[in-house]
Amino acid sequence: MRAAARPSLPRLAAALAAGLALTLLGGCSSGGDGDAGSSADIAADAPGEDRAGAAQGEVATGEADTVQVTAASVADRRLARRADVELEVEDVAAAAARLRTLAARAGGLVVSEQVSGTGATAPEDPDAPGWGTVTISVPAESLDSTLEDVARLGRLLSRSTTSEDVTAQYVDTTARLQTMRASVQRVRTLLGRAEKIADVVSIEAELSRRQADLESLERQLASLEDQVALSPVTVGLSTADAQEEDPSGFLAGLASGWSALTTSVQVLLTLLGALLPFALVAALVLVPLVTWLRRRTRSGALEGPSAPPPAAPTS
Repeated sequence: MRAAARPSLPRLAAALAAGLALTLLGGCSSGGDGDAGSSADIAADAPGEDRAGAAQGEVATGEADTVQVTAASVADRRLARRADVELEVEDVAAAAARLRTLAARAGGLVVSEQVSGTGATAPEDPDAPGWGTVTISVPAESLDSTLEDVARLGRLLSRSTTSEDVTAQYVDTTARLQTMRASVQRVRTLLGRAEKIADVVSIEAELSRRQADLESLERQLASLEDQVALSPVTVGLSTADAQEEDPSGFLAGLASGWSALTTSVQVLLTLLGALLPFALVAALVLVPLVTWLRRRTRSGALEGPSAPPPAAPTS
């Protein structure tokens, strides 16, 4: 038998080189797969973070929208505001004059004013206690600043503000006004199409009634708008002496009762004085008349009854 042929050296070297190359290519492929997996994991995680950020953004946007809606709803409310202030001042008349100036500066007006006591109102007795009440009306947006200015006129004793929500009434009146305007327009259209006199008279009567209702609603709406646009401020003014003379207690009650008694006596005397002339005239007329009647009655009683005539003789 022939011996098996041995492989040549060049072929063996080529086989070893090919195996090494395949090994290196396998390692690179594994590394590439690992990097690809890591990249895939990162890419998978990134959308989750984006979704979380988007969710937080939506929550923040929703809260902002809620705040804006709440602010808008508050701003759309129709509020009728008013205030009452009590002040202690040195001169009531001067304080009232400054209140008039404040009202004009704020774009308002003086609604009513009643002042008594010191200053120009009582020059003959400058030490007399003074008091007064001044009501001004200012724009609603200037109410707070006006109250601060009013408080600087003297010593603040009390202050109170009230707000009445007239939104529902305002909305209802506005809707009724729009409906009534449309109704009046329809009736006018029917009046223009009417041909018979009876129809014209009937439609004119209905138009007059609806026109009156329309004017009434317009006045109501104007009044509501004035209540919202203007805020009245009633300011009570008084001096320190007037505050000290505030009646209270037993002595004050006794003084009040004595004053009521003297006033009643004065009224009674005045009434008697008014009736006295009528009483004198009545006495001048009635006394002689009564005296004459009494004398006549006595004369008739003394004379007695008259004797009956004698009877006729019988035969």
